[in-house]
Amino acid sequence: MKSLKQQAISLGKYPITIRGAKIGISTWTIQFPSWTGAELSRSVAGTYRNKALVNYFGEPLFGELAVLRWLEKDGWEGVWVDTFHSSRTEKLYWKGLLDRTAPCSLPPKAKKLYEKIMSNHPKDGGFFDVFAWRKGKFLFVEYKSKGDRLNDNQRLWIRSAINSGISPSSLVIVEYLKRAK
Repeated sequence: MKSLKQQAISLGKYPITIRGAKIGISTWTIQFPSWTGAELSRSVAGTYRNKALVNYFGEPLFGELAVLRWLEKDGWEGVWVDTFHSSRTEKLYWKGLLDRTAPCSLPPKAKKLYEKIMSNHPKDGGFFDVFAWRKGKFLFVEYKSKGDRLNDNQRLWIRSAINSGISPSSLVIVEYLKRAK
């Protein structure tokens, strides 16, 4: 089975300047098939129901969760960090679709790193979508669906992560390519 990176149709770099130095964040362009089955349960909040579903081997998932599933196949553990619906006091982390799972917690080392990065970040939000860990290493993946691109808060978060000691090689942007039919 291919890894997430091997699924990429193209690889590239997203340029960003940190402390006067130009660095590149890896970008992987992935093509996920569209989900054509049943929609999410009406019990799920409307903002979630507006998110496109992709088909991950017969399982409907948000793109962020499909990225997480690929990483899990590569031996990573992780979560989708739902910054959009989180608050300052309640952070939401998911391992599956909301109508099928409950929010989960971060393990202690991951939680400590999350808090360190966010203590250097001037705003709520911006944290990359997928936070994964394997054998003492951490990986942060931002999923960009059709028409989406990094916003100012996410660029600030990249700076905060790097200023917290995260290597740019631990940051990846997975970009949407027109979904296959």
